[in-house]
Amino acid sequence: MTTTSPSDKVRSRTVKNYIKLISEHLEAMQRDSHGLEYDPWKKEVDFLWKQIFSLVNLMNPSLQKTILDSIREPWTSYITHYGIMR
Repeated sequence: MTTTSPSDKVRSRTVKNYIKLISEHLEAMQRDSHGLEYDPWKKEVDFLWKQIFSLVNLMNPSLQKTILDSIREPWTSYITHYGIMR
């Protein structure tokens, strides 16, 4: 069993917080898909996903797998519904 470095713990917590923020944005986007805020929300969510994958890339490989498994459902849902550029 590998121990998680302090940096990886912070990265992991940050990813989890970003996922919560993404979930909130997606709920808002679903409620107001034609509103003025949709595009800024979409841009922010896209940016958050980029941040998440950048953080995962810096993690220990064993933690990467765990984190990627934990974000599989929200990522799949997001890319299925919102991955197409508007």
